[in-house]
Amino acid sequence: MKRIFPFLLSFAFLFLLFYFLPPREIINFLKLITLKSFFLASFLYGMSHITRSLRWKILLKDLSFSQAFLINSANVFLNNLLPARTGELSWFYYSRKLGVSLSASLVVFLWGRLLDLLSLFILLTFFYALQKGYIYLSLLPILLFITIFLHFPLKKFKGLNADFYSSVWAFALSLVSGLLKFSSLMFLAGLEPSVLLFTSFLGGELSTVLPIHSFGGFGTYELSFSLPQKLLGENLKDPIKLAFVFHVFLLLSSALYGIPSLLLLHRRLSKP
Repeated sequence: MKRIFPFLLSFAFLFLLFYFLPPREIINFLKLITLKSFFLASFLYGMSHITRSLRWKILLKDLSFSQAFLINSANVFLNNLLPARTGELSWFYYSRKLGVSLSASLVVFLWGRLLDLLSLFILLTFFYALQKGYIYLSLLPILLFITIFLHFPLKKFKGLNADFYSSVWAFALSLVSGLLKFSSLMFLAGLEPSVLLFTSFLGGELSTVLPIHSFGGFGTYELSFSLPQKLLGENLKDPIKLAFVFHVFLLLSSALYGIPSLLLLHRRLSKP
C-alpha cells in the first residue's frame, strides 16, 4: 500500500484539478505563454542550475565543476520525479561513486540545503522591503547572516570547505540561484514580482521537504504553492492554475538537464 500511495495521491490531485478546472481553462492559460517567454524561462532555470553547481563546487573541493553540475542536475530531476523525496539519495550515490566520502557529502548536502532555505527567506524579506519602500530593511538579515559566519566555527566540520569567504560566496550563489528560479516563473507567466507571488513560490520550494511527496510532486507542490494565497484571502483557482503550469515547466526543464546528466554519469562510471 505504501508503494502505491504516491501514485494514488497524484491521480487524486489530477482528477480534482480537471474536475474543478476544465482542461479548456488550463489550455487558455497555456496560450498566454509565448515561445519567447518559455525559452527565456528555460534559460534562467538553466542558469540557476549553473549557480547551484558552482556553489557545490565551492563547498566540496573533491568535485570538478562538470561533476558538480552533472550530480546537481541528476539530483534535481530525480527529486522532482520520484516520490517521498527518494531522489535525494542520488546525491550521495553519485558523489560517493566519484570519490567523495559519505560523511563529506552528507555535511555538504545539509549545509547547501540550509543555505537554500536561508536565501529564500532573505529574498522574501527583500521583496517585502521593496514593496514597502524600505529597501535598506532587506540588508539587515544579510548582515546578520554574515555576522554569524564571523563567530561560527565552520571549519570543525570534516569534509566541508566552509571558511568565511567560501561560505559567503556559497551563500551569495544560493541567493542568485533562488532569484533566477523565481525569475523563470515571472518570465514564464509574464508576471510582476511581488511579495504574494514570492510567498507562493517559497511555499512550492518548501514542499521539497515533505515526506509525502507524490510521484512527480503533483498535489503536494500545487497545495504548498497555493496555500499562502489562500491564507492571505485570495481565491485558489488562479494560484492552482499557475502552480500546475509552473510545476510542469519545472519537471520538463529538470528532465532536459537531468536525463543527459544521468546518461553521462553512468557512462563515466562505467569506464574502467
